[in-house]
Amino acid sequence: MGLIDYKKIAPGLYWVSVPSRKVFLQAGCPADSVKHLIKHGVIRNQANNAMLHETGPNCLLLSDLGIQNGQFANLAEFTMLQMFYRQGMLIPNHPGFSKDKPIMIGNPEQIGAQLDYVFRGNYGLIDENELVEAGMSREQAAEMMRLKLKFAFGRIQATHDLIDCRHLGDDPMNINGVLIRRTGINKFRISVEQDSVDVDLNLAPHEAYQPTYKLNFQRFAPEFFSVIHSGEGDGWDIHRPAMASIICYGPDVYLIDAGPHITHTLRALGLSLNSIRGIFQTHGHDDHFAGLTELMLGDRKLEYYSTSVVRHSVNKKMQALLSVKFPVLERFFTIHDLVPEQWNNIDGLEVQPSYSPHPVETNTFQFRTVTENGHRTYHHLADICSFSVLQRMIEPDQQKPGITMQYFQRIKDLYLQPADLKKIDIGGGMIHGHAEDFQGDRSKKIILAHTADELTPSQLSIGTRALFGQIDHLVKSHIDNRHEVAARSLHHYFPTVPFSSFYELLNQPIESLEPGSALVRQAGHAQDIFLVLSGIVAAPKSEVPFGLEYVAGYLVGDDPDCPLHQLISKSFAEILRIPRRIFDSFLERYNLKESFSKNISRRRMLQNSDLFQSIKWSPLLNKIAKSVYEIQIKDQQVISHFTGHFVFILETGRLSLFREGYAEELKPGQFCYEDNVITDHAPLELQLKALENSRGYLIPHVVLKDIPAVEWKLLETYKRRSQAIQKSPILHKNAS
Repeated sequence: MGLIDYKKIAPGLYWVSVPSRKVFLQAGCPADSVKHLIKHGVIRNQANNAMLHETGPNCLLLSDLGIQNGQFANLAEFTMLQMFYRQGMLIPNHPGFSKDKPIMIGNPEQIGAQLDYVFRGNYGLIDENELVEAGMSREQAAEMMRLKLKFAFGRIQATHDLIDCRHLGDDPMNINGVLIRRTGINKFRISVEQDSVDVDLNLAPHEAYQPTYKLNFQRFAPEFFSVIHSGEGDGWDIHRPAMASIICYGPDVYLIDAGPHITHTLRALGLSLNSIRGIFQTHGHDDHFAGLTELMLGDRKLEYYSTSVVRHSVNKKMQALLSVKFPVLERFFTIHDLVPEQWNNIDGLEVQPSYSPHPVETNTFQFRTVTENGHRTYHHLADICSFSVLQRMIEPDQQKPGITMQYFQRIKDLYLQPADLKKIDIGGGMIHGHAEDFQGDRSKKIILAHTADELTPSQLSIGTRALFGQIDHLVKSHIDNRHEVAARSLHHYFPTVPFSSFYELLNQPIESLEPGSALVRQAGHAQDIFLVLSGIVAAPKSEVPFGLEYVAGYLVGDDPDCPLHQLISKSFAEILRIPRRIFDSFLERYNLKESFSKNISRRRMLQNSDLFQSIKWSPLLNKIAKSVYEIQIKDQQVISHFTGHFVFILETGRLSLFREGYAEELKPGQFCYEDNVITDHAPLELQLKALENSRGYLIPHVVLKDIPAVEWKLLETYKRRSQAIQKSPILHKNAS
């Protein structure tokens, strides 16, 4: 038996342990990596001196790349929390206590980003000045800092004081006789004596980080005002998504928080980014925050609702992860700052955020809408604090960390306000709630969430647990919102056509599809146009190129080369089937036929490229196709730079993208010169050389800048290339 225990846990995540040298290495740190280690038995409970605590890693090897395939590759917050507290490495007199700090290994940029991100995850905004800049009064900021310091045991502590950070360069690193050597970008060899293993943290094209759970498909059927329960677990629960909800109001759908793998959750419900209007953010801990990047992968900006203070806190954490200075949320979302402690109107849906005690800035949310019998209400209380913990924080001396009796009573009154439906965090401990605090709550229905444990009889006397996809209807609908959704989608396709002119298209049957059903069930429908209202329809990957997938808001069949006969539903889905004759008559009446069908070849080229592969919305692709400039590059021709803010996409041929000591081959569908349009970053100073006669297109940044998925892809590619350029020549050949 060898000295090394090695196991691939999940995409981008490995376990490498050398028990004889007391080295237990987690290689890779995507979202929910701790959950994966629990699921695979790497992290498990053990008893020592009659105290139960967990095993787990004592070393963490970071990805060289902070982003892979649109997802964060390094999210060390929960890994560090598991080492600090659940293993007990930093708790004196704990059986897992060690004078040795957890070891974090990686390149300097990623270690710096992780230290700052974990710091912000622990504390949020860190002083009164930052709180005032975020919109608080001096009095509020002073009260908030007293609370924060109480949670922080009296002081804000730098993360590097808690973690042993080791920069891995080109030379091997020695940890207790275990050698770690980088062999390429994101590739490592770990050896001890004669034994060695290789670890590759690169994701394959189109590969994604995975959750630990599978979700059954649910039919999406809300009423006028409904709450869908989309997450009831916590950051350690391997069976359920973390605490979250989905608010449906009229035709609009809103998320409350975006935990890891939010797209996985949406797909199970038959939803896509096009189905979502916006997100309400409670706070910035990873189990409520890590899915934000997935919400940036759409073709339009989602709306972001929170208080200014929480937004600033979340933005600081996002900037840390990306090592950028620009305001990330403002770049990728449409911002709506809500006024705390007041009712804010969002097209009839009223929401009141209130500050709630937590180590980082946190909101509770109350939602309501008026009916003939008064208001119907939903209260969402994520990451609250138990009354017993708050009572112990009461400190009359204003110069010491703590809270006042008046503050305690205000929070208690806030939590116990009755609602028609209330979801509460009962995670316990120092920073979560207790179900017993709500024993006398007069709410009509209470959902107990944010726990991985089974509910006790005592807790079940107070509330209940919701199943994934369970819906609570608060106000019944007397209109069919599906036609409103269809009308909005058609207006996006045909913005010059008034709403009243869509009636002939809308007056068609809405058909429901079970998961696995064929889109076209009758040969006579093969020429029709289909508007997806909910769910996902796609072609099997084995039959067509990856990515032929259509979600809510997309027309299917407008491209004559679309293989309608191959498309099947990937979830419960609803579609509006528009007969071809009616659709063609509509196009002719409004002189749209030529503009609708032109540029199909360029549109298809864009859709199949790396930059636009997530976008299937043909009006947007048509707009971009009209704006491109064709470039012919002869064999061996060298282009030093394109003047202006353009991105270049190669359509045919082969190009070398190079500078001194670095080269990668550009293939059809790939792009470059993203540094022309990425702000606050140094230019990469790359040149192009044609390896054969080639053709490509310059795309002005002005047509790309408000497409979140494209902006995110540009940033990810810049980060990858800049990281590869910094490495030694032996690594450059692996950069592409």
